[in-house]
Amino acid sequence: MALTEEQIKELKRQLLEQIQHLPEEQKAQAEQQINDMSPEALETMLKQQRQQTPQKVFRAIIEGKIPARKLDENKQALAVLEIMPIEKGHVIIIPKKPVQNQKDMPAPALTLAKKIAKKIQSKLKAKSVEILMEPKFEEIIINIVPVYNKSVSLESQRRKAEETELLELQNRLKKKTRPLLIKKTTKKKKDQDIKKIKRRIA
Repeated sequence: MALTEEQIKELKRQLLEQIQHLPEEQKAQAEQQINDMSPEALETMLKQQRQQTPQKVFRAIIEGKIPARKLDENKQALAVLEIMPIEKGHVIIIPKKPVQNQKDMPAPALTLAKKIAKKIQSKLKAKSVEILMEPKFEEIIINIVPVYNKSVSLESQRRKAEETELLELQNRLKKKTRPLLIKKTTKKKKDQDIKKIKRRIA
């Protein structure tokens, strides 16, 4: 069965997402190949993918095999910036164990989503934030999409985020680690130590 224009567009978008971690030169070449693919070639590739084990993109991110702009995590989920965002500050929550049904989404993943949504609204001055579950690459993830001037959905147009934008957002939204407190030696303690040394010398 021939692919529709919408299916072709969506398939190319997913393929482009999968190559974002490649070095710039390889990525540019791969992007050109994907954009130049005919509907027939895409349909053939789709059939081959269905017969093979699907690429575990999110598993690779969790395992650190694919670099990602991490913001926060807990025992059951990881928050990273979306490289093909709907709006600036779009974040995805990836369960550390793959989830196939929305009802099986672990509570800590939802807690992390709400925490990040609150931070996005505060730090990025969004009017509101949409928390949307999405089936992708044969598992369920959570999208956290800020709303600025217009409503958003998972079908909204996406764009490729620049690396400088992702870095700036990571610095603004990343969980800050508290510095270790180092106790200062008081002057009184120093004086006591000096007296002890003098006594030993005497």
